[in-house]
Amino acid sequence: MYTPELVQELEGHGWLMDLRRQAAVNATEFSYPSHEDEEWRYSPIEDLELDLFTPALTKPQSGTEMDHGKDGNFHNISTLDGFLLSNDEVSTCDVHSASGQKDPIEFEPPIDMLGSMNLAFSPDPVFIRVPRGSNVGKPLVIHHQWNQEGAACFPLVHVEVEENAEVEIVEIFHNAEVSSLVIPETKIIVGNGSNVNYQQVQNLNQDVWQLGTLDVSVGQQATFQGAIAAIGGAYARLKTSCSLIGRGASGKISAIYHGDSNQVLDFRTHQRHIARDTYSELLFKGVLDDQSNSIYTGLIHVANEASGTNAFQTNRTLKLCDQAWAESVPNLEIENNDVKCSHASTVSPVDEIQRFYLESRGVPTFEAEKLIVHGFLQEVVSSLPVEAINTWIADLFNHKLNARMAHSG
Repeated sequence: MYTPELVQELEGHGWLMDLRRQAAVNATEFSYPSHEDEEWRYSPIEDLELDLFTPALTKPQSGTEMDHGKDGNFHNISTLDGFLLSNDEVSTCDVHSASGQKDPIEFEPPIDMLGSMNLAFSPDPVFIRVPRGSNVGKPLVIHHQWNQEGAACFPLVHVEVEENAEVEIVEIFHNAEVSSLVIPETKIIVGNGSNVNYQQVQNLNQDVWQLGTLDVSVGQQATFQGAIAAIGGAYARLKTSCSLIGRGASGKISAIYHGDSNQVLDFRTHQRHIARDTYSELLFKGVLDDQSNSIYTGLIHVANEASGTNAFQTNRTLKLCDQAWAESVPNLEIENNDVKCSHASTVSPVDEIQRFYLESRGVPTFEAEKLIVHGFLQEVVSSLPVEAINTWIADLFNHKLNARMAHSG
């Protein structure tokens, strides 16, 4: 079904069509992901039947209005089934579809089957360029939606932030009540001396499989602050790589997630220290209920040339139910002795002493658990990098907690 011939149904100039055809060929040559592969360990990837999903190749006319971001405080960009539907005009940066661009964009060759499929079948790659010295005053909010039952969708966002520029970017993943497969990829290049704040919100329904990638490179004396908020999906995976390629580069990534029912939330992270005097910090916190599962595997890699590295990695999971399950595997790979690195991982139930303390003061059990969860997540929530949407994200998590209590009550 995912053949090179299928690429011909998409629009684009010659350079993009050539890239797509080659990527489609490459996708057939890469091996299918297996739970025996280290980066897919513990996952249910072998349950995925690709042929049940048909690539979305026809541009839809309209989508469902999102419940956030449609006001004057944001620059809005909307995609539907991977097609660019609309985008606000922004004077301080360039936003357009790569399908309509005559001059080639340099996309890095994908290194696996899913990356190749994304490049091959993304109908409208969104290209964002922030010019040197620019400050995009309002957050760019990219609304990704899916409405087709049984569709396979391949959103592709490519961001280039030139030297000494500043931008805030939000990606929101949302869909109608349909079963679908989503394979999104976001690439962010942070130029020397630039500052990028990035927030991803995954709010898909629980009939969706998501196999996502976030790939960031950070230049000299540049900073990237990214965060992920994930509450949806049947199996929702995000592979995040942050490469610190310039001296003095800094990358911080945080996440909050909440799984319930039979959800599987899967996070794979790679902090790559390539240049000297670089800094990375990762903090993930998640809550699991019912029979949900979470998977976290993280690697800090310090190259031989990366002296003066400071790198920290923490993943903590709170279980609200005995049937919930979490895998958490942090790793270090260090090739230089002049470094400061640490990693920590915990999986624990609700603290009985905290719960007893609250209950002894008249707080009902579920309300006590809600307060404990709020306190557990607050460390991340209070430091989410795009402040303009933090209240909305907190409301999403509160809604999920309240739904749990209503169901249990």
